[in-house]
Amino acid sequence: METTKSFQFCFDISFEKNLNTYIPTSYIIENNDEIKYLNKKATPDILESFGIVFENLDSNTKKILTVCESLKPDFIFKKFSTKIKSAKTITDLQKDSKIEFAIRQHLQLNLTSFYSLISKEQFPLSHNMSAEKDFFRSIVDITPLYLEPQIQFDKHAEGVTYTLSLQENETTFLPMNCSIEILLDNPSWLIIDKKLGQLKDLNSKKLLPFLKKKSIEIPSRLVDDYFKNFIPEIAKKIDIEATGFEIELRDKIVSSTIQPLFDFFKNCYYLNVYFDYNGYVFDISKTKKTHSFVDFSIPNEPKIIQFKRSTDESLYNDKLLEIGLIKTKNELFGLNSETEITDPYINIQFVIDHKEELESLGFTIQNLKLESKEIITENHTITASKEETKEDWFDIRIIISIGDFNINFSEIIPNIKSKERLFLLPDGNYFLIPLEWLSKYGSLAKLAKTDNGNLLLRKSNFTALDAIPEIKNDIIQKAEYTASELLKATLRPYQIEGAKWLLGHFNSNLGACLADDMGLGKTLQTLAVLVAVQEQLGFTTRTTNFDLFANETTIEREPLKALIVLPSSLVFNWYNEAGKFTPHFSKMQYVGNDRKLLAPHLKSTDLIFTSYSIIHRDISILEKYDFRYLILDESQYIKNKNSKIFKAINKINTAHKIALSGTPIENSLDDLWSQMQFINPDILGSYDFFAQNFKIPIEKKQDENSLSELKNLIQPYILRRTKEQVLKDLPELTEQIYYCDMDPEQEKLYEKEKSKARNFLLKTDGSSPDKISIINTLMKLRQLSNHPKMVDQESEIDSGKYIAVTHYLENLVKAKQKVIIFSSFVTNLSFYTSWCKENKIDFCEITGETPASKREQQVKLFQEKENPLLFFISLKAGGVGLNITKASYVLFLDPWWNPFAEKQGVGRAHRIGQLNKVNVIRFISKNTVEEKIIKLQENKKLLSDSLLEESFISDEIENNLEFILGA
Repeated sequence: METTKSFQFCFDISFEKNLNTYIPTSYIIENNDEIKYLNKKATPDILESFGIVFENLDSNTKKILTVCESLKPDFIFKKFSTKIKSAKTITDLQKDSKIEFAIRQHLQLNLTSFYSLISKEQFPLSHNMSAEKDFFRSIVDITPLYLEPQIQFDKHAEGVTYTLSLQENETTFLPMNCSIEILLDNPSWLIIDKKLGQLKDLNSKKLLPFLKKKSIEIPSRLVDDYFKNFIPEIAKKIDIEATGFEIELRDKIVSSTIQPLFDFFKNCYYLNVYFDYNGYVFDISKTKKTHSFVDFSIPNEPKIIQFKRSTDESLYNDKLLEIGLIKTKNELFGLNSETEITDPYINIQFVIDHKEELESLGFTIQNLKLESKEIITENHTITASKEETKEDWFDIRIIISIGDFNINFSEIIPNIKSKERLFLLPDGNYFLIPLEWLSKYGSLAKLAKTDNGNLLLRKSNFTALDAIPEIKNDIIQKAEYTASELLKATLRPYQIEGAKWLLGHFNSNLGACLADDMGLGKTLQTLAVLVAVQEQLGFTTRTTNFDLFANETTIEREPLKALIVLPSSLVFNWYNEAGKFTPHFSKMQYVGNDRKLLAPHLKSTDLIFTSYSIIHRDISILEKYDFRYLILDESQYIKNKNSKIFKAINKINTAHKIALSGTPIENSLDDLWSQMQFINPDILGSYDFFAQNFKIPIEKKQDENSLSELKNLIQPYILRRTKEQVLKDLPELTEQIYYCDMDPEQEKLYEKEKSKARNFLLKTDGSSPDKISIINTLMKLRQLSNHPKMVDQESEIDSGKYIAVTHYLENLVKAKQKVIIFSSFVTNLSFYTSWCKENKIDFCEITGETPASKREQQVKLFQEKENPLLFFISLKAGGVGLNITKASYVLFLDPWWNPFAEKQGVGRAHRIGQLNKVNVIRFISKNTVEEKIIKLQENKKLLSDSLLEESFISDEIENNLEFILGA
C-alpha cells in the first residue's frame, strides 16, 4: 500500500448478527510505528481533515474503502429495499428468499475482495475490537496461512470414522486443537489462533463438526447414503486417505493429449499436456499429484479409486523438449517465449506441422479446441488453373481441399487481407490458414478481383502467382538480341543484356524501367532496342531527317513513331546521340516556337524528341496521335502524381512504354508509384490502395513483409545495375568530407540566426509551421554557412568556407587538375567565378541561364582543351545529361537533404570514358545545418536500399527539425 508519512488506514472486523457474518470497518490514524487505539473512522469528513483527496489515493486503497462502505448495514438496506417499500429492517428484507439470496451474493463478492486486499496490501487488521478501540489487544497477523484440508476414512464393523485435519506447509493439526473463527465460507477465510488463513478447495462450513471434536462416527446403515451425498463433491477437490475400504490404484498413463491454452498477457496460445489415467485427467502444468473417487457400483460397498501421477510424465516432458519446444514459467510448452511473438497461433501451427512426429512419440493430436470449436489438423491440398483473357487479364481458379470440404480460394481472401488465420468451415470448425499464406498470397488477395468465385488478375501482376507452382508464370518472353549493322556502336555485354531485357518486355506488351546507374549508357541501350524493334517488324531502311528548312524526303517504310520525352537540356544531346548511333532513323526535335508546323509529320517520323514542358503545353495536339513507343528519360520528372506533366504523359496513346532513370525513387515511394503507373497502369493499384497497402506500412511502420511484397511486384519491370557491378574497368572513386571552420564573426551571426529559427520553427504551443516557412528558414541558415554575402550583399564578414575552397582550388590549378565545382546556389558560384577572374584563372560555367547552344560549347571546351581547368555548374542545371570525363575532381560546395542530386553530379565525371581516378570532396561548415544534413544522410538509409540497391533520404524535413537546429 502506498501511503504518505501523515496517515495510515486500518481495519476491524466485527460480527454483525443481522447479516450473520463479519463486517469490516475502516479507520484512519496518524502514521505510527506502533498502532494502539483506533479512534477515527475513515469517513469523508475525517479524510478531509487529514487533507486527503479520495481520488488521489492509490487504486487498491480506494477499492478497499469502497468495499467497506458497500458492506455497511445501512448501505445494504438502502440498496435492496427499493423493491420492498414496507421493509423497515434487513430482517424484513431477508424474508424474501430472492432478496436474501441477492444479499448473500453481495456479501460474498465484497468480503472476498476485502480479505484478498488485506492480504495483498498488508493493511493492519483487528478482530472484534472492544468498545475501548484497543486495536493492539485484538490485532490479527495478516500474513496469510494457506491451509490444505486432509480427509481420512477408517472403516470398521460399526461403520466409518471420518477425520478432517489441516496442513500448513509441513505441519498437520486438528481444528479442535486451535481457536478458529470462520469469516467466509466460499472462498474460505478463517482466523486461526489470531492469524489470517485461507482454506483451499473446501467450504469452511465443512469444518464446523470438527471445531469441538476430532472425528465423526458414521453408523453402517448411513454409510452408503453419506458417501453418495457428501463424498463425491469433496473427492473432486481434496485427496482422501482411507483404510478398510477396497482401494483401486490407477497410476498408469492411458493417453497423453496436447491442447492449446491462451496466455492473455503474451497474446499467444501455448501448449498444455493432459494425462488420462483411465478415468481422471491430470494437467501437466498443475502440481496436484493424486485424486480420489468413490465408486458406488456395488450397493453398500463403496470402493475408493485413487489416481496417482506417474514419473513417466517426465518422459513426455523430455520428448517435447527434444523436438524444439521449451517450457515456459507457467509450465506450458511453446517455441522460444523470450522473443516477442507476433503470431498468436505459432505453437498450434507447430503441432499441425509436426502432427505425425508427435503421434509417433505417443501424443494424441485430435480435437484441438479453440473457443469450443475444433481446429482441423488434416493435410490440405491446392489445385489451381488459369486462362488468359483478351483484356490482358488472367482468369484463375484455386480450390483448397480440407478434409471433406472444397473451399474456393476467393472465400479465404478476406482472412488473408485482415491477417485473420482462423477460417470457419461449413461444419463450424476451424481451418488454421498457414502463416506463410499471408505473405505468399498477400499480393494475389490485394490485387485480384473476384468474379463468380474465380480470380481476375492483371497480367502485369503475374508475380503474385509465384506462390502457386501449378500455374506457369512465363509472361515476359525471353528475347534474343543480334547486333545490327544499322547501329553504329558496339555494345558492352551488360548493355546487350539490357537490350534483351527491354526487347522481351516489348514482345510481351509490358512496360519497363531501365534504372541503370548514371553513365552506363541508357541512351545507347534504348536506341539499340529501337533498331531491333524496327528490324523485328520487318521495316526497310531508307530515310532522312525532317526540319523546317530542308526538303521533305519520301519514306519508303512504315515509321517507328517513338516519342522520346526529355528534360529540355537533354533534347539536343539525345538528338546528336541518335544521329551518331542510328543515322538511318528519321528524327525530329519537337521544340521551339515553330514546333506546331512540325505536327503533321509526327505520324511519319521514327524518333521524335521533345521536352516534358512541351508535352504539358501541347497535350491537346499530341493526344490525337498513336505512337508505337513512348520513352521517358529522367522519368523522375513525372514523380508528382498530381502534376500537369504526369497527367499529360498518361493521356498519350502508345502501344509500348519505357522509363529511363538512374534515380526512380528520389523522395518517397510516391515517385515509384507514379513511374510504375506510367509503364504498366494499375500494377500497384490506385494511389489510395498503394498508400494503404505499401507506402504507409513501409515508410511509417518499416514493415518488411510489405517491402518484400512490393519488391516482388516491381522486380520484373525494373532493371537496375550499378557501375561497380558491371564496369570492372571503371577507375577508382574516392569520397571525402572537408570540414571548414567558420570565420568568428560569421559564426556569431549564424548562431544568432539559428536561435531565431529555433524560436520560429520549434513552437511550444503545439502548432507547426508550414513547409515553405521551414524550407525558407533553413535556406537562410544554409546560405550563412557558405557566405554571409549570400544573405546580405553589403556584409563585410568573411566566409571560412570561401577561404578554404579557394585555397583548395588554387592547389588543384597549380597541379593542373581538371575540376567540376557544383553548388545549389548560382550566387555562391559567382563568388568563385569572381575569384577566378581576379586571379586570371580560366573557367567554364553552366547555370540555368546558360542557353543550350552555349552548354555544348562549354562542355566541348572543357573536354578538348587543356585549359580551362575549372568548370562551375549549378546542380539543378547540370546534374543530368552531361558527359564530362576529363575531370578528376568533383567538388560540392553546399550539401542538401537529398543526396541523389549530388550522385547525379558525380555521375557526370565517373562514367564510361573516364580514365582517371575521380575524387569527390564535399565542403561542410562545422557546427551548422550542413553538418546535421550529412549525418542524416548517413543514418537514414531507407526503403530504396531494398528496392533498388540505392541510398534513400526522406524529404520529411520537419520530422528532424529538433536535430537539425540542435546544438
